[in-house]
Amino acid sequence: MRSIVSQLAMAAQLGASPLVADRDAVKPPAAERAAVNDNRTPAGQLNSGVLTVQLEARPAQWFPEADSGKSVLTWAFAEPGRPPEMPGPLVRVPAGTLVRLTLRNLVDSTLVVYGLHARPGTDDDTVQVAPGATRQVSFRLDAPGTYFYWATFPGRTIEDRDTVDNGLSGALIVDPRGATAPNDRVLLISQWFQPATRDAAAGEVLTINGKSWPHTERFEFMEADSVRWRVINATNVAHPMHLHGFYFRVTSLGSWFRETSYDVASQWLANTHLMLAGQTMTIAWKPTQPGNWVFHCHFAFHVSPNVSLDPTAASPVHANHAGGDAAAGGGTPHRMYGLVLGIHVRPAPNARHAASTATVRRIRLLVQSAPERMVLESTGHAYTTTSLGYVVQEGDTPPPRDSIAIPGPLLVLRRGEPVQITVVNNLDEPTGVHWHGLEIESFPDGVPGWSGMPRRVFRPIAPRDSFVAEFTPPRAGTFIYHAHAHEQIQINSGLYGGLLVTDAPRDTSTDRLFIVGSGGPPPDTTLDSPFVLVNGNTTPPPLELRVGKTYRLRLINIHPDWRVIFTLLSDTAYARWRPVAKDGADLAPGLRRLRPAYLLTGPGETADFEFTPTAPGDLRLEIKTMVPGWTIPVPVRVRAVPPTHRAKEKEGKSR
Repeated sequence: MRSIVSQLAMAAQLGASPLVADRDAVKPPAAERAAVNDNRTPAGQLNSGVLTVQLEARPAQWFPEADSGKSVLTWAFAEPGRPPEMPGPLVRVPAGTLVRLTLRNLVDSTLVVYGLHARPGTDDDTVQVAPGATRQVSFRLDAPGTYFYWATFPGRTIEDRDTVDNGLSGALIVDPRGATAPNDRVLLISQWFQPATRDAAAGEVLTINGKSWPHTERFEFMEADSVRWRVINATNVAHPMHLHGFYFRVTSLGSWFRETSYDVASQWLANTHLMLAGQTMTIAWKPTQPGNWVFHCHFAFHVSPNVSLDPTAASPVHANHAGGDAAAGGGTPHRMYGLVLGIHVRPAPNARHAASTATVRRIRLLVQSAPERMVLESTGHAYTTTSLGYVVQEGDTPPPRDSIAIPGPLLVLRRGEPVQITVVNNLDEPTGVHWHGLEIESFPDGVPGWSGMPRRVFRPIAPRDSFVAEFTPPRAGTFIYHAHAHEQIQINSGLYGGLLVTDAPRDTSTDRLFIVGSGGPPPDTTLDSPFVLVNGNTTPPPLELRVGKTYRLRLINIHPDWRVIFTLLSDTAYARWRPVAKDGADLAPGLRRLRPAYLLTGPGETADFEFTPTAPGDLRLEIKTMVPGWTIPVPVRVRAVPPTHRAKEKEGKSR
C-alpha cells in the first residue's frame, strides 16, 4: 500500500492541482469549529414514517487530536444552525422510512454527493449541487444495513478524494422494522491530508468518529457483554482492522449503496478484516477476558507519527502510552497515533478463569540485531541495512548476539498447554511482542503502556531487559507474533514470525506455511518498504506436491505496508482450493467449498486452505501486491505418485 502522503507529494511536485475549476463561483462562509460526532444522535425529524432532514456542506476548522491542539481546514456536513460535524450528521431510520432531504452547498466548488438514494442502489447514483445551490431529494429506505453518504468533486471516485472533500462523509443506518433502541455503535473512519508544497511538508490525519488516537473515544465493557459495531471506511485507502484478544463475527459487508447480510451458517470469525475504500462491515463480538485491549488498523503507517499533526506532543489523555508515568506502565515512548480505539473490559462479578494444570513449556526468545547484514535487491532498490530478528535459545548457552532469523523461528505450541516465553531484548531500543490472534490474558498481549489492568500494565521491554509472557493457547490454528513497538521500523526490519497452535504433532510433509513480510525498513519512514521476503527469501525454493495427496497451505501476510494477493495457478487458469480457516478460526462447513485459488489479504491476516492436486504438471504460487509493486512466484511441481508408493499408501490405509 503506497502511502497517500507520498502519492500526493509526488503529484504536487508534478504540478497536479487537487481542486477543480469553479472555486470562485461563490464566496463560502468563514470556517466554523467542527463538533466531534460520536454517531449516537440521529439528525432531522422523524414523524409518521417520514424523516425530514437538512444538510449543508460548509468549510470547517477541525481539531482531530486534542480539543486544544492543532487544527486543519476542511469541508464538512452540518445541519442548519448547528456547527459542522466530523463525521457528518448521522442519518438513522427504521426500514420503510421515506426520507425528504434538503441539501445546500456552501463551499466554493460543485459537489457530487453519493449515497442519498434508496437501497440497494448503484455506485453512480448521485446528486450534483453547484456552489450556493440547494437541491431536494426524496427516497425510501427499505433495506436494513450499514451505509453512508459522501461527496467529492465532479469526475472523481471515492479513491480519488485527496483534499478538503475528505471531510464530507456521514453514516446512514437503516434499522430493521420494529427494532428496539439500537444496541450497537457506529464507527466511521475518515481522513484529512494535504500534499507537500514548497513551504510545507505533506500532512495526513486518520480518525475514528472524528478523533485520532490517543484522543479517540474509550470503550468500556463488562466481561461477556454483547458488542455490535458498524464500521464504515469512508477514506480512499484500505484499512485491515484488527481486534486484540478476541474474535468478531462478520454479520454483513457492504458499501455506501449496497449490503450483503450473512445468516448464521454463512458467518465467519475473524480478528482482522481488510476494509477496502468505501467498504462497510457489521461485526459482533464478546469480550471474554478482562483488561485493556485495542482495535486498530494494521498498516503500520496508519498508526504511526506520520498520521499526526503533532507527533512530539505528550498526550494528557493517556500519558502512559505516550511515554509518561513509569509507575503507570510508561517509560520509553511507544507512540501510536491514528486509527486506534482503546477498550477496557471490567471483570464480571465473581468471574473465575480456570488455570491449566498441564506442565508448563518454557521458551527463551531473544530479540537481536545484525548490523549491515542485509543487502537487498528488489523492485530496483538495493542497500545495506541493520536487520532485526528473533532467535530461540537452545540449551543454556545463548546464541551469538548478531544471530537472527527472518522471519523469526516458527513457534509451534499445543492447544491447552501453558507456555512461558521469556523475551530477552538485546536491542539498543525498547520493544514489545504481540501474540497476534491468540485469545490470551491482557497483560502479555504486548502493547507497551496499555495491555493489562490499571495497576498492572505491560511496560516496554527495555534494552538488556526481559519479559515473561505466560499464557495457555485455547485454540488450534495459524497465528503470528510480531513487534508492537515502533512497528514501522521494527516489523519492517524483521521482527515477525509464524506461530502455530496444534492438537497433534504437525505433519510437515503435507503442512506448508508461507509467511510474507518485509525484507528491510524503508529508506524514508514516510514511504513504504519496497522490499519483501517469502519465508525469508526473495526467490523461494520450489514446492513439491504429489497427485491425490491433500496439503494444508497456511498463508500469512505480516508485511506492514502492503496488501498481498496469493494465487495458485497454471499458465491458463486458477487451481481450486478449499478454505478451512481464517485468522486461526475454523470455518463453518458451509463455507468450506472448493473455489478458485485467489486470496487478497491485508497485514495481520492469516488463512488456511486445503489443496489436492489432481494431475501432474507445473503450477505456481504467485504472491504479489494488489497495486503495482512486486511479484514473487513460488514454483509448484506436482508429480504423480509412483505405483509402488500407491500400493504402500493403500496398504497403510487398510491397516
